[in-house]
Amino acid sequence: MQKNLLTWYAKHKRDLPWRSNPTPYAVLISEVMAQQTRLGQLLPFYMRFMTQFPTIEALAASTEDAVLAAWAGMGYYARARNLHHTAREICEKHGGVFPQTRKEWEALSGIGAYTAGAILAIAFGQKETAIDGNVLRLYARLANDETDISTTTAKHRAAEYVSAYMPHTSDKIRAFTQALMELGALVCIPSNPRCESCPISNFCEAYKAGNERNLPVKARKKASPVIPLTVLRIFAPQGRVLMRKRTEGLLKGMWVYYLIEETPEKPSRTPAEITEYLAKTRGYTVTHIEPLGEARHTFTHRVWHMHGYDVHIKENYLIADYHFISPDDMKNIALPAAMGYFIAK
Repeated sequence: MQKNLLTWYAKHKRDLPWRSNPTPYAVLISEVMAQQTRLGQLLPFYMRFMTQFPTIEALAASTEDAVLAAWAGMGYYARARNLHHTAREICEKHGGVFPQTRKEWEALSGIGAYTAGAILAIAFGQKETAIDGNVLRLYARLANDETDISTTTAKHRAAEYVSAYMPHTSDKIRAFTQALMELGALVCIPSNPRCESCPISNFCEAYKAGNERNLPVKARKKASPVIPLTVLRIFAPQGRVLMRKRTEGLLKGMWVYYLIEETPEKPSRTPAEITEYLAKTRGYTVTHIEPLGEARHTFTHRVWHMHGYDVHIKENYLIADYHFISPDDMKNIALPAAMGYFIAK
């Protein structure tokens, strides 16, 4: 099985920038980005990020604002904050030398078992397992295992299975680890696995039993709550827009427009209601208001259903926690993708 898999990988692997030179830093950045972002989407972000922060030292020396701004558009911004903290920990606690044990890696900010294993296997060629969603799905079918893959038991079984087939030389460990991920991403896909193209289908117990489309088993997630929001781009007379930097919780460290959380019973407001609200609560006199339409943005555990408006006001004074941002300043702040639906309006 190992031989078939490595032969297939050598022929079919995608040309990815971190594969030609899998340094610990390149693998770290790519794996953290790939946690919640599809490969096709992350590639341009990866290239820009590596240009801006080419080394662990450059990342550690940067500000959180700069890191979040470089990350803007990918979502799940805790990844960027944790990555920044990890860089600083490596530079401050390890003298800029990358750890070479799982225990040390997992002690860093935001580094879990999978990321630690991927770095150790791919960058260092160590015999460590990296069990991501692709590998879990692949394992479940190969072993015809109907254990819920979201459980710890399934992850342990997958790690034991991969370890049993793991090569012993560094170069083959690197290739084997990535081959498993690649096979899961390109062939052993979720809904309709391409078993006819699989180099190891003759080792697949689910395929032999005709059970491959029923696996893996995974408990259904509860539906995410939908939060109705009114998004106001409030412009002062000089053309600057009112914004604030969130200091905690969701989108911490990111800049947002004026947000009003609504209720399911009344999920949106009319222009007249917005005009009245701003006058009563903020003392702003609206001179012009224009609807920007609506958009939905999905986070890990919630969905924002947003109605956007451009609002022009007569006054130019600030309210607590807010700043007026000029068009030039907009280029340098970390704007989350959720706000990006309205920025080009």
